[in-house]
Amino acid sequence: MGRPSLGTQVTTRATAFAGCVLALGLATGCGGGATSDNSAPAAAAAPAAAAGPPATLKQLATKTGCKKPQVQTDAEELRQGVCKTDKGQYTVTTFATDKGKNDWLEEAKKWGGNYLVGTRWVIAGNDPGVLQSFSEKVGGNIETAAP
Repeated sequence: MGRPSLGTQVTTRATAFAGCVLALGLATGCGGGATSDNSAPAAAAAPAAAAGPPATLKQLATKTGCKKPQVQTDAEELRQGVCKTDKGQYTVTTFATDKGKNDWLEEAKKWGGNYLVGTRWVIAGNDPGVLQSFSEKVGGNIETAAP
């Protein structure tokens, strides 16, 4: 039993990515009423995430009131967990690279939705007001997309 072939690794990563996008769509209700494909206006945008290492899934979940996220994906490229709190249900995803985050976000936006985007992480949820309250705790910018 040797190391998996490059083709197997690519297929595995593609399958993980597709599963994450599907989980995002299910967790966020496929956008639930998003009306624009633009980021929040600069004046209304939250401050950018603080400099330093990117936050972990557990750190983001804790800061948003989620005691134990249900980890859906735990891969080298990304970690994704679903949180259910009194503020609602949302998905927290962290990424190994900025390119991975940008590629994931570009694909996810095809489904519509609301996203709080920070340094190598994204929190996706139906309610932009909830994401705004999270941005006050973890930073990031709110982006909204229509399917």
